[in-house]
Amino acid sequence: MLSAHFVVAALALASSLAAQTIQAPYSLTYGYVDLGSAPGVPTNYGGVTFKRNDPSKLLIGGAANGSAGAIYEIGVQRDSSGRLTGFTGTATQLATAPNIDGGLCYAPNGVLLFTSFSNNMLGQIRPGSVVPDRYESLTPFGVTPSTGTLNFVPAGFPGAGQLKIASYSAGTFYGFTYTTRTDGTLDLTAANGPVTIGGGPEGILYVPPGSSQIPDYQYVLITEYSGGQVVLYQVDSVGNPIPATRTPFLTGLAGAEGACTDPISGALVFSTYGGGNRIVVVEGFGVCGAFTGYGTGIAGQNGVPSIQGGGCAGRGQTTRVDITQGRAGAAGLLAVGFLPSNLPFLNGTLLVQSTTTLFHLLDGSGAYQLGLFIPIDPVWNGLNLYSQSFYVDAAAAQGVAATRGLHTLVR
Repeated sequence: MLSAHFVVAALALASSLAAQTIQAPYSLTYGYVDLGSAPGVPTNYGGVTFKRNDPSKLLIGGAANGSAGAIYEIGVQRDSSGRLTGFTGTATQLATAPNIDGGLCYAPNGVLLFTSFSNNMLGQIRPGSVVPDRYESLTPFGVTPSTGTLNFVPAGFPGAGQLKIASYSAGTFYGFTYTTRTDGTLDLTAANGPVTIGGGPEGILYVPPGSSQIPDYQYVLITEYSGGQVVLYQVDSVGNPIPATRTPFLTGLAGAEGACTDPISGALVFSTYGGGNRIVVVEGFGVCGAFTGYGTGIAGQNGVPSIQGGGCAGRGQTTRVDITQGRAGAAGLLAVGFLPSNLPFLNGTLLVQSTTTLFHLLDGSGAYQLGLFIPIDPVWNGLNLYSQSFYVDAAAAQGVAATRGLHTLVR
């Protein structure tokens, strides 16, 4: 794939840099902005995603498909409405990622995953690590060499929660379930597929709800490196693309590679391997707000309980608060309010000016999930919600463990 990428991109670059076209009828409501190359990220580009809990930073695979492959972090510029307009500063290396290809995303527990070519591997990087904590072949799991890309199916879609992996070489698409090891990395189990779609898939993005002309929770966008385009598929009952529904969405994108969603503007962000090694933003999709962690929690039996946002923090959609890593069966209170706080509390800090508290019990795995439907009413646009959860835990310094704070920005 390294030589194929280079040859195809080199041949197409001169004629296609200015030839991106959003196809009708989507051209009526969608547009794109070419941000160009990201300073400091070595070519060629691989996958792309926003840094977890920090939408001011974009992660980009650099020196893709080679042994020097790594993940780089760079700041992004936004206008007053939150739209992406460029980059700030020069990229710095976040972690090594040998042979990184088009797949780059976070698992729900914060482990950063990437696919690699041509060795058909899955890399897993735990929070704080600067090298892969696990790096294993996907061939024993049935993935035809070589990947390719990966992403998780969001809540609300068929197959929600599954990890989808696509083989670049074979053009095949697979679904996996997984369990989490004690070290946080994932063990995969084949669930469905393969579905043959062709095109050299390098990016997977499920279309966010609220997107014009595209029915909610029914479609996935896939970047096709071989054709230099982004195509739209309806998904089946397990979230896999239905080949007969393939529809071009964005054409003329030489080196079409990774893909992710901007958590602030809702725009879709694409990288290119060759083709100028650029970041292209497509605007007009549904906006799902953003989740940001803040402050410090209180450790208990399993360390500091984790709090994360999930679903879509957008009007007319369902968002979630997900608690994990607590003491199994522990009783707790989830505090929710419209303002943050910073007051000493027990052996830690109260991070929310609470307007309501919800009593609940963690399940046998130390987890809890709260779903909230957000009304379409414009008063919710730009609303800030703050959450923190507390649990009875004898292993905590004063008998109570607590998460850090979670800031949810509704769009």
